[in-house]
Amino acid sequence: MGGNGLSAGRARRMPWTAFGIVVALCAAFLTEASQSPARSQGPALSTSYITPFPENDTYRLEVWGDVLAEGLLSGLVEQLADEPRISVQRRHRPMQSLMRASFEEDIGEIVSEVARSNAHIVVVLTGLNDRVPARLPNGRRLPVGSEPWQQEYGQRVDRLMRAFKAQRIAVYWVGLPIMRRPDVNEDVQAINGILRERAYAAGQKMIDVYAATGNQDGRYDAYGPDISGTNRLLRQGDGITFTQAGNRKLAHFVERELKRDIVQARAQRAIPLAGSEAEQRLVRPQRQTPAAAPARAATAAAPGKANTAPSRPAAQPSEGDLKADNSRITLPDAGASGRQETATIDLPRPAIPGSLMALLARRTASDRTSQPGEVLVREIPGGLTLSRTISMAATPGTVQRRALPSQTPFFRVLVKGERLEPKAGRADDVAWPPISQPAPASPSATPAATQPATPEPAVAPRPVPRPGAR
Repeated sequence: MGGNGLSAGRARRMPWTAFGIVVALCAAFLTEASQSPARSQGPALSTSYITPFPENDTYRLEVWGDVLAEGLLSGLVEQLADEPRISVQRRHRPMQSLMRASFEEDIGEIVSEVARSNAHIVVVLTGLNDRVPARLPNGRRLPVGSEPWQQEYGQRVDRLMRAFKAQRIAVYWVGLPIMRRPDVNEDVQAINGILRERAYAAGQKMIDVYAATGNQDGRYDAYGPDISGTNRLLRQGDGITFTQAGNRKLAHFVERELKRDIVQARAQRAIPLAGSEAEQRLVRPQRQTPAAAPARAATAAAPGKANTAPSRPAAQPSEGDLKADNSRITLPDAGASGRQETATIDLPRPAIPGSLMALLARRTASDRTSQPGEVLVREIPGGLTLSRTISMAATPGTVQRRALPSQTPFFRVLVKGERLEPKAGRADDVAWPPISQPAPASPSATPAATQPATPEPAVAPRPVPRPGAR
C-alpha cells in the first residue's frame, strides 16, 4: 500500500518536473541569444541563407583565400559585372595557410578583420598551401593526411567558420579543383572532405568544383569547355592555377549558387502593401487640401474681375462607377523586445470609372456572322502534325450554313479519299467528247416559238431490194 502511494506521488510530480525543465531551457536559450554578438544583416526569423535586407539594397561581396582565390576574384568581377544587386570588392583578402606555426596570431588577425568588415557575402577558397605537416605548440609534427592531422586541421577550420558565423555573414566555401600531380590530388581530396564535413556541421555552404574541373573520365585536362561551350585552355602550365577563361568558369559555379540564394532572399522581403508616397501618387492623385477650396471660392466671388478661363463641366458619375475605398488592416508583429506588437497598414483603392468596368465585364458573343473555316489536322511521318485551315467561299446574298465536318469537300477528298462528281467546264471534267453548254439566249433574239416553222419536203422511203433481184 505504501509503495503504491509513493509511485502515485512520483507520477504526479513528473509532469511538473518536465514542465520546469522546458521552461529553464527556453530561458537559457533566450538569454544566450540576447547576449551573443549580432550583426545587423536582417531579421532573425529569416530562413534564407543571405539576408533579405542588405544596406542600400546591394550585397557587398568579398573573396578570401590564397592564389586560387585571386583568380576566382578576377572571374567574379567579369561574371557579375552586369549584376546590380551584387557589389564585388576588388581587394583580395589574403589567407595563405591555416597550418602555419603562427596560426594563433593569424586567426586573431582574421577575426578582427571579419569584425571590421561590412560584407554580406564572403567567398573562401583556401587549402592549397595547407598541404604541410602541422607543428603543434609542444613541437610535435603531424604528417599530412594522417588522422591526427585531419583532426587538427578540422579544428582550425571550425575556428575560422565560427568567426564568420559570429558576424552573421553568408559564407561560401569553394572546394579545391582537380590537380595534375597524383600526390597533390590525394591531399586535395582529403582537404575537400574535411571542408565538406565541417561546413555541413556549421550550417554553411560548400561549392564542390572538383568533378566539374576534370574531363569526362574524371581526370585532369588542361583543355575543356568554357562558359560558352568552346574548347579552350583552362589551366596554367603548373597544373594548379587557372587561365582567365578557367577563372570565369570557376566563377560561374559560384555565381549560380549566389543568384539562387539571392532570389530566395528577395522572396522573403516584407513589402508594405500601401507603398511609399511616390508609389501612391502613381496609383491615385493627391487629395485636395482643405485650404485650396476657400481660396478658389474667394477668387470667383471677387467683384470686377471677369473669369476669362473657360469653365469645364464637372464629370458626372456614370452608371457602374466604383468609388474610392480606403481600408485599414492591423497585422501582428514581433517587436525588438520579443513582445507581440501590432502594425496598422492603409490599403488605398482608387476610384474606377464605369467605362473601365464595362470593358472588363464585356463578353464576346458566341454567335458570329461568318465562320472562320474548318481546321484539318493530319498526322504525317516523323511524329509531326500538319494543321491547315480551309475557308469556303460564300455566295453573295446567301446565308452560309455550317456543314458537318464529314460532309465537307476537303474532308471527303483529302481524308476519305473519295472522288467528287465533276462539273462541266471544270478542270476535273475529263469527259470526251466534251459536253457543249447551250449558249444563253440574247434578249434581241426572237423566241423559237414565235417563228413560223418551214415545212420540209417529204422524202419517199427507198424500197429494200429482195434477195436475187437485180
